[in-house]
Amino acid sequence: MGGSITKRVPEIELMKAIAIVGMVLVHVLEGSMSVFLNAWELPGSIPYTIVEFFGCIPAAGAFTFAMGWGAACSKTATTRSFLKRALILGLLILYVNFMYAILPMLLDPQNFGSFFDSPWILIGFNIYSFGTVSMLFFALLKKFDDKPAVRAGICIAAFVIIFVVDIIAVPGKYAESDNQWLASVIGFFVRQNEYSWFPIVPWGIFPIFGYGAAHLYKKWNNRKKFAWTAFIAGAIAMPACVIANNVLGLPQGAANPAWIEDGMDYYALSPINVICALGILCVEMAVCFAILTLTKGKLHWLISDMSHYVMFIFCLQWVFISPMFVVLIHVTDIWTNLLIGVVTLVVIIVVTEIYKKIRTGKMRT
Repeated sequence: MGGSITKRVPEIELMKAIAIVGMVLVHVLEGSMSVFLNAWELPGSIPYTIVEFFGCIPAAGAFTFAMGWGAACSKTATTRSFLKRALILGLLILYVNFMYAILPMLLDPQNFGSFFDSPWILIGFNIYSFGTVSMLFFALLKKFDDKPAVRAGICIAAFVIIFVVDIIAVPGKYAESDNQWLASVIGFFVRQNEYSWFPIVPWGIFPIFGYGAAHLYKKWNNRKKFAWTAFIAGAIAMPACVIANNVLGLPQGAANPAWIEDGMDYYALSPINVICALGILCVEMAVCFAILTLTKGKLHWLISDMSHYVMFIFCLQWVFISPMFVVLIHVTDIWTNLLIGVVTLVVIIVVTEIYKKIRTGKMRT
């Protein structure tokens, strides 16, 4: 397992599989608002803490990191294919916003409010919005395939610009007016309100980091060496950030990520939080390498399918979760919520396997 790289990277596949688990469980958790908002005051908050952690950076962070990794490793991708993917993801923005925010309003307007009171949710910046911007960025980089120095310069410049803007930007500063449409548009770039979920600042850093990490991975051509380097880097970054936050008292600028204090606003990561998040991803990648080494490939059949159909699963989950919001809002027990989340996850995986067999023709009669 410590030899040369393969066409598909098992560590990334396992990270995406873990991200799917965290994503589904945390979205179900969000439906039980009394649990989600008051979990720290409830007895038995350990399962909440675990779900919140894995539904945070190991989910959204891993997905966005994997976007960059995939763009760097794909041998068949072209500028045209990146633009095509950007268009498809762009069209899916309305689907996700409808399923996540509008459908519960239509099913239960008493508890979820009226769509007409907050129509700007149509353009809420979700993961597909972010993915669209990322694909456009990778389409630009593809233009410089024969100029690696230029590609590296563009990535470094984008990384630095996003990091600096994250230091300067103050979440909510531009959302004080009554014009929520304008606030939501600004929310494409920086965290402004509850309808700005994955703003470019700071989330644009993650695919760039993934893109650079993948190129380093290919250059070294050694999984074990890369895993150890990732572990050391992450093991240094995480405690350093905790010290910076809690001991030295450095300002965080934006909201805390979910694993520290406020799960509702983890999307607005400060620069210190971003470094900590990147450290978490590095350690996770090393842990995934260790797990795959110990299991000797026995998990690969499952994680391969989950990784390959990750975007299908992301769309599919809302078909089950969104209608359940009208029931979940009345759930006040974290263990009940967790059970619902696990059952939902199993159903989604089973449906995905059925979809795979239909698509590959293995269910023909």
